[in-house]
Amino acid sequence: MLPTLAEVLALPEVQRGDPAVLAGAGRLHRAIRWVHVAELADIAPLLQGDELLLNTGILLPSTDRGLRQYVAGLAEVGLAGLAIELGRRFTDRLPDALVEAAEEHDLPLIAFRRETSFVAVTQAVHQIVVNAQMTELQASEEAHRAFTRLTLGRARPQQVVDLVAEMADRPVVFENLVHHVIAYNAAGRDHDAVIGDWERRSRSARMLGTDTAVDVGPEPGRFGRLVLLADGSDTATTPRQRMLLERGATALAMGRLIDRDAQNLELQAHRTLLTELAAGVDVPHLASRLTSLGLRWKGRHVTGLVVRLPGPGNADELRGVAADLLDELRVRRTSGLVGLVDDERVVALVAHAPGSADAVTDRLVERLARTGARLVVGVGSPVDDVAGAGGSVREALVVADSAAPTTPPRAVRLYDLRLRGLLHLLRSDPRVQQYVERELGTLLAHDARTGEQLTATLAAYCRTGGNKVRTAELCHISRPALYARLQRIGQVVDIDLADPENVLALHVALLAREVMSDQPRPQYS
Repeated sequence: MLPTLAEVLALPEVQRGDPAVLAGAGRLHRAIRWVHVAELADIAPLLQGDELLLNTGILLPSTDRGLRQYVAGLAEVGLAGLAIELGRRFTDRLPDALVEAAEEHDLPLIAFRRETSFVAVTQAVHQIVVNAQMTELQASEEAHRAFTRLTLGRARPQQVVDLVAEMADRPVVFENLVHHVIAYNAAGRDHDAVIGDWERRSRSARMLGTDTAVDVGPEPGRFGRLVLLADGSDTATTPRQRMLLERGATALAMGRLIDRDAQNLELQAHRTLLTELAAGVDVPHLASRLTSLGLRWKGRHVTGLVVRLPGPGNADELRGVAADLLDELRVRRTSGLVGLVDDERVVALVAHAPGSADAVTDRLVERLARTGARLVVGVGSPVDDVAGAGGSVREALVVADSAAPTTPPRAVRLYDLRLRGLLHLLRSDPRVQQYVERELGTLLAHDARTGEQLTATLAAYCRTGGNKVRTAELCHISRPALYARLQRIGQVVDIDLADPENVLALHVALLAREVMSDQPRPQYS
């Protein structure tokens, strides 16, 4: 570590000059990067900051104003300290204007009251500085080797955090973008004091001034922060600790990239086979291909699962869903394949113990629920032979395409679909399309022309089974207003809504229209 000004003043070579601190005593903790000997009055532009400047004062300005400007210039460039030897220019004391200016700018000012060997002082300090720099270089090289080993070994985040905490001797927390703790190491401190009430503290930035945080991942791909915490006895973060924090953040980012690339290659391999199964292609050597991709299916059942994320422009989210599924399978030590089959759907084929299909799929859905996205999760029937794997996948596709997205997502199976599933299978039949147009065409044209949204009111009425009180609540209107709307709907479509069969016919047409347009259930108003 670089020596502080207080440590420099304690050196024997400096003590021989009988130093006296005249100003800036509160800044003696500043680190000294170098020592200069210079008599020039205009030396400030040649300095870089954090130096100790030695001189005899023989060329300093002769006026109080000049002395104040001299000190102001040194303070502006970040000088760590000014030491002047008495006896050449100033015999027994330094000018009051010089001392006052140094105190005003909080610049440490030292007077050598005896003759001082500037050469001996510079040699002593520079030896310490060079040794410190060499120590820092060695520490940096050691850290580089350690973090490189972690990166190449595909270390988990906790291992990276542990290494930073050990080498920095400070508590370290790795948080994600929503300020949840992914990994931490208390470095011997109280665990509750380190991560207790973490989210609130992190969001409100109520951390100690000596805490240091580094973003993990570049913008716009940043995915968290690595935080080096302070405690009551710690001073500001040292350059070495900052270096360790940055090395740790780089290792975390590289690990993320390596994992993502490895997953991408794995997902690509899975995708080819899963796409063939989804398309109903007769896959030759299916059992061998599944085994070669790591699916341990012997003695187990397999179940197809499809996650659908409706709407365009969801490529990144779909890749995230696939990565989450693959990661959850690994965490649970469950054998499975995962792949993106198109722009909206991720397909998985999971091997599991007989009778455990629901438990396995429910755990996968729980993982997906953490994303907060509106997803459809279709689950096929478990089969006891890989020859039926394609059928399970295609069944899951039908379910995922038929069901409406929900937040949080839930596992939907074929028996959950009922009429909606049948209509999905028939959605391309021209006779069904003609039926929808025959039943709803007049009402849709009326809404388009007047903006009344009678179709949404009819949908609410059908979904409540003709319950007018509940329909009025859903549409946020009074019952008299609802009666008027229902009367108008009956007039427009020329049908008696008091007849349950007529309401059922309209309800089937509404469901078929939703399935055909792949739109969510309407919002009633």
